[in-house]
Amino acid sequence: MVKTTARPTPRSRATTGLFLAGTDTNVGKTVATAALGIALRRTGVNVGVMKPVETGTPQNGMVSVSDAYRLRELLTPHANMALLNPYRFPAPVAPAEAARLSHTRIELTAILEAYQTLAGHHESMLVEGVGGVLVPLTHTEDVCRLIKLLELPCLVVSRTSLGAINHTRLTLMGLRQADIPIAGVLLNHTSADASRDAQLQTESTVAWIRRLSGVPVFGPLPFQADMARHWEASINVLAGDVTMRDVVTMVRESG
Repeated sequence: MVKTTARPTPRSRATTGLFLAGTDTNVGKTVATAALGIALRRTGVNVGVMKPVETGTPQNGMVSVSDAYRLRELLTPHANMALLNPYRFPAPVAPAEAARLSHTRIELTAILEAYQTLAGHHESMLVEGVGGVLVPLTHTEDVCRLIKLLELPCLVVSRTSLGAINHTRLTLMGLRQADIPIAGVLLNHTSADASRDAQLQTESTVAWIRRLSGVPVFGPLPFQADMARHWEASINVLAGDVTMRDVVTMVRESG
C-alpha cells in the first residue's frame, strides 16, 4: 500500500458517516450512495454527500453526466460543487494519471478541508470513492489513505457477478491492512440474471461472500432495468428496498 505524509486534522461536526468504496469501477457506488442518502433523509437525517474525485467527466458544461452532479441535484442541490467534488477530470483513467494529464495534483488536505466544511452543515456524511481502494490518487497516496484521513468507516460496494468473491475479499484485506473500520459489504445487482445458470452463479456468489467476509453483508440490491432512462425514479425505488433500510439502521445505530 502506498504511503503518505498527509496528517489528519480534528474531526468535523457530522456525528455519523460512511465512505462508500467499490471493489472496482462501475459496481454501483453512485447508485448506492444516492439510494442510501434518500433512505437516510426519509428517516429525518440531515445527510450531506461528497464525491472528492471523479474522472472521465466532460469539461464542456455537460455536468448532467457527472456522478457528483447527480448526487448534488438529488440530495443537496444547494451545495457548493467545488466542495462536493473538488477534483473532476476529463480523462477516463486512474485519478493520478488524470490529474497529471490536466497539469494538476490531487491534494488530500484540500479534500479534507472541503469535507469538514460540508460536514459542518450535516448530521451525517456519505463520501463516494473513485474506483477501488488501491487506486492511486497521487504517486504516493491512494483511496485507502483518503478513507483513513477522513476517519470514516467504509461500506464496500460489490457486484454479484462472477469474480465478485475475489474482488470483495481483496478489498476487505486491503482495508484491514490499513486498519480502517469496515461497516459491511453492500451487494448490488448490476445486470439482470437472464438464465437459470446466471441465477445459480449469483446465488453462489452471494452465499460465499456472506460466508467468507467476516463483516455484515447487505443485499443484494435489485437490478433496475430502467436506471439509465429513469435515474431518480430508480433511486427512489432502491431507497425503499429492505436492503437499504437495513443499511440505514446500521448507520443510525453506529452514531
